[in-house]
Amino acid sequence: MPKVITNYMTAKTEGDFVVLLTGMRINKFWKIWKWLPVFIAMPRMNHELMKHPELGLLHYRNHVGFREMMVVQYWESWEKLHAWATDPTRRHLPAWLKLNKDVGLNGDVGTWHETYIVKERAQFECLYVNMPPHGLGKAMGVAEARGSKRTAKGRPRPEGKRDPDAAAGERAG
Repeated sequence: MPKVITNYMTAKTEGDFVVLLTGMRINKFWKIWKWLPVFIAMPRMNHELMKHPELGLLHYRNHVGFREMMVVQYWESWEKLHAWATDPTRRHLPAWLKLNKDVGLNGDVGTWHETYIVKERAQFECLYVNMPPHGLGKAMGVAEARGSKRTAKGRPRPEGKRDPDAAAGERAG
């Protein structure tokens, strides 16, 4: 079990990264032959990605509910995500083509994704309290949320602004 960090932590991010939310929804439970292949495809894709870190996946987490499944993925770049998703030798493209052939627009199974390309200076913030590394913090690593990073207002870095805590560390070092 991952060790709980009893402190205020935030993610260490450098450069751009991508957050992909993707999932499926079972619309017709009795059509198991339609939704089961979709349900088992994503864990297989995640396994492939974790075996090949050069493909660009940093971390993922599955969320399974009564009729829905969602995966949160953190990627090094849009280019690596797109290259993997469209590579016919990898698991995603064949599964996507099969889904379109077997299910298409018949309403048996819903699928979705949302892709967020986060630029280095984008405004986002995260905080983890009494948690093991989680989410973006697990993908990128964590740092103590101190000084300006102790508050939600202080964690985002507006365009063109330097992180004051990093600047203080450079002066001290």
